[in-house]
Amino acid sequence: MNDPLNIVLYVNNFLPAIGGREMVVFQLARALTDIGHQVRVLGPSGFFTQRKVKFPFPVHRWPKLRGLFPEQIAGMSLSADLRLWGADVIHAHNTYPTGYVASRTAATRTIPLIITPHGADIQTIPKLSYGHRLNPVIREKIDAAVVAADRVTAISENVAAALTEAGAVREKICMIPNGVDTRRFPAADGAAVRAEFGLGEQTRLILTVGNYEPRRGHENLIKSMPSILEKHSAARLVIVGRNTEALGGLIEKLGLQRKVVLTGSIQPMANDRDRLGELYGASDVYVSAGVSGDAEGLSLAMLDGMAAGLTVVATDISGNRDLIEHDVSGILVKPGEPSALAAGISKVLDTPDLSARLRQRSSELVAGFDWRAIAERYVDVYREVLTERS
Repeated sequence: MNDPLNIVLYVNNFLPAIGGREMVVFQLARALTDIGHQVRVLGPSGFFTQRKVKFPFPVHRWPKLRGLFPEQIAGMSLSADLRLWGADVIHAHNTYPTGYVASRTAATRTIPLIITPHGADIQTIPKLSYGHRLNPVIREKIDAAVVAADRVTAISENVAAALTEAGAVREKICMIPNGVDTRRFPAADGAAVRAEFGLGEQTRLILTVGNYEPRRGHENLIKSMPSILEKHSAARLVIVGRNTEALGGLIEKLGLQRKVVLTGSIQPMANDRDRLGELYGASDVYVSAGVSGDAEGLSLAMLDGMAAGLTVVATDISGNRDLIEHDVSGILVKPGEPSALAAGISKVLDTPDLSARLRQRSSELVAGFDWRAIAERYVDVYREVLTERS
């Protein structure tokens, strides 16, 4: 049972598009390859535009066909790929569309299916109109995929609860957190990236990473800055992610144009330079300001911040508190309140001894989330379902 497995990581989007899901799939594929398995990422777009982009594992991009529904196209491509290259297991990333398509494609019926949700495909916040399951048609398809899968995985208890609501029996839910590349940051040099964004060497950098969505609490974090600056005039907030230009009006209204930096999306690796890793290395505090635990899993960016040696300030919501213990491995504050964020961040900047102690504990904690260890846990799930099928 220790023979290498032929593993398909089935996705509908992949690098160089940047997002948490894309990074999870990249890191998992690389880790599975490193420990000796045959892995390919299947299903992303970019057959013509991205086919020359190279990775340390195969990426099969299929061309789009006109005249058919997207689910039919995806099912045809999946069937053809399986006939050509085979698979021992299919690991779909997202309940919909990939999990649903894999569960409905005849060619996959004899192959175990594992589904990992990644946020909006399983969690909902009705007041923010967040979550695919708010659409009754897509909800039915997501629930069907969850029921059909051999296993579904959850990165937090909140995600597990959402899977149960969608119809998954608890025995089929495997708790596997996100991972982190613990070898990425020791060599990170922040001097170049500070200069690139006009940040002086004495600046105290407060960092948050995540594409703009109301649930992430970017507005509250920006609103906390005037209070922080009253005590720490050298503090600067750096926000990394797509669509963050939507925050420009609030920044201007508060007169923070020189105090808050919007970098836009930053490729993790470009021209053999890890600019995002450098930015982590240059920063002092990482903030996770999410406003609702109903749609928060286990933050990849927060894990990166811990691995890079930053002190974490996070709102006290599911996902964050799964990882951070207040005053032990970070600071937890009340969600939705700029004043609470300001107090937590100022506390870290005011007390170097506390900050050092929190960093030490979080560094010890994050070592258990190395991607190779996480990959081994997925392999255990793959082998378990293969044994059941046999």
